[in-house]
Amino acid sequence: MEEKRNISEIPPEGIETLHGRLYPPPKLGIQILFFVASFLTAIFLGWFISTIAGSLSVLAKGFIYFIYIIIFILGYASWASLTSVIVFKAIKMPIIKTMYRYFVRKEKPASLIELLPTREEAAALIVRTQKATRIFFIMSLPIGITGGILSLFIKTSINSTILFALIIMTAVIFGFLLSYFGRRGYLPFPVE
Repeated sequence: MEEKRNISEIPPEGIETLHGRLYPPPKLGIQILFFVASFLTAIFLGWFISTIAGSLSVLAKGFIYFIYIIIFILGYASWASLTSVIVFKAIKMPIIKTMYRYFVRKEKPASLIELLPTREEAAALIVRTQKATRIFFIMSLPIGITGGILSLFIKTSINSTILFALIIMTAVIFGFLLSYFGRRGYLPFPVE
């Protein structure tokens, strides 16, 4: 395995590390476009499914829109939380431990470089944050199932079991696609 000097030298298909495949993030402009497109896709899916369902009340249409939007919003918020925990454990916790040793035990650190992660630890950190995007798929399962069950009570011009299946399938596929493209870096990292 050849060593890369920086993230821009990683090929688009990624490189294999000890912790999994590391994908280079696209440019920030592409990430922001994908972020906006993902949100618009959630709105489109709500419109598409409510159109297939036929004549619905405004409340029923809003509910169907809400299913896909909530997958996007809760998935992104959960990913932000997981990323914060990963970064805290990898970067901020060693700093806190060093400060504790310095101020409480009066032990000086050998060097400040000890606080920084090594190249391998940094690669592992990025891979873990990229892998954490599977939360989109995980969140889509209960949201899609709950939305599908609640859709059984909506009066539609199509069979309610078809609407149930449509909502579950599209919600899970949407969550999987967000997870897939997020894993490859197309969603901007939620942590500064």
